[in-house]
Amino acid sequence: MASRRASGLNNVEIFGPAMQQNPYPFYHELRESNPVYWEKSLGAWIVTRYADVAWVLHDSRFSANRIEAATEQIKTPRYRPLLDVMSHKMSEKDEPDHMRLRSLINKAFAHVALERCEPLIRNRASDLLDTFRTANGGEFMDQYSVPLPLLIILQLVGVPTQDTPKVKKWCDNFAFIALNYYTQLPEEKLETGLKSVQEFRDFLKQRIAELEAQPEDNLLSALIAAEHEGQKLSAEEMLANTFLLLTAGNETTTCLLGNGLAALLEYPDQMQHLRQNPELIPQAVEEFLRFDSPVQYLGRVAKEDLELHAQPIKKGDLVLPVIASANRDPEKFSDPDIMDIERTDNHHLAFGHGRHFCPGSHLARLEAVVSFETLFAKAHEIRLDSMRLTDLEYRENFALRCLKKLPLQIDFR
Repeated sequence: MASRRASGLNNVEIFGPAMQQNPYPFYHELRESNPVYWEKSLGAWIVTRYADVAWVLHDSRFSANRIEAATEQIKTPRYRPLLDVMSHKMSEKDEPDHMRLRSLINKAFAHVALERCEPLIRNRASDLLDTFRTANGGEFMDQYSVPLPLLIILQLVGVPTQDTPKVKKWCDNFAFIALNYYTQLPEEKLETGLKSVQEFRDFLKQRIAELEAQPEDNLLSALIAAEHEGQKLSAEEMLANTFLLLTAGNETTTCLLGNGLAALLEYPDQMQHLRQNPELIPQAVEEFLRFDSPVQYLGRVAKEDLELHAQPIKKGDLVLPVIASANRDPEKFSDPDIMDIERTDNHHLAFGHGRHFCPGSHLARLEAVVSFETLFAKAHEIRLDSMRLTDLEYRENFALRCLKKLPLQIDFR
């Protein structure tokens, strides 16, 4: 995201480089001093307290359709196809279109029972860790956190194994645009995003034709067959929402695995406690989601004039509810800046809130739980290799907090 300068934050640039390593002190200051902050250069309200973030995400007076809030840069005729695709995503729709799309996607998901997914996830995780062991250490993100959820969602959707590298590239390029399209974007990002959409459209058209002729047991076949009140997904809806499933189904879980393990390295006593009490892993995953949320913020647009903390939010204003800040709000969580894997009252907002609550949350949770179970079953000790936690770098996509690299040495059992 383009850098923004905020008064009252010691001249720190909102969503700029100074926040990249650790945004949480800045969120704290905004919650305390300016919980509904108008950033003029961005043209958006930044909302940071838990109650307010939950309200914005739940209240139907805020629209999920942010297409009109897109920067003029992406509205130019050349890049308009990017917005046309995003306008068909379920996450951009209000009722009744949102529920129609969600019902179709839920019907497709119903064909992929989670109990059938667990052995697949466990086998993939075990194989990746065996490769890591053979390499005698390495880079955890590239060798484990990235490929595990990617391989799972591609198999579930129905992408042939040989197409994995190019589909991953297309998804990464599209995800950057989809999360940041109402900000000033580098020209090269727009070009790669546009090219990826065009290439993925051609790929998907061919894949759908194959599955229509010979259906398989996967999400794409289920989406082709799904109906809601006599309606099916259009070609553009199929394209947009398959992109959504593939990107949301791998990127966020990749970030969760990396952020969660980095948090355990920061709290070695918690790492040891979790290793000795693996039954706490599901609870720990919820704490990873709260403590260092992969999705930092979402976007909404006010459908009418509103007021929040005496700030006048006008119809058409863009509002950015910051999930990661809400999940560190001391009004909601005790000692919010401390990671506690035994935290029980943990109603975090990492998967959103309200009608647009993430439909893939169960799969993401299962992948994370099985991943950490497999890791701790095989690993005796895990430590950073040749660097400090404070030296870890994060990807440039600020809306999605994700480590670039996590070099590890693992002593296997």
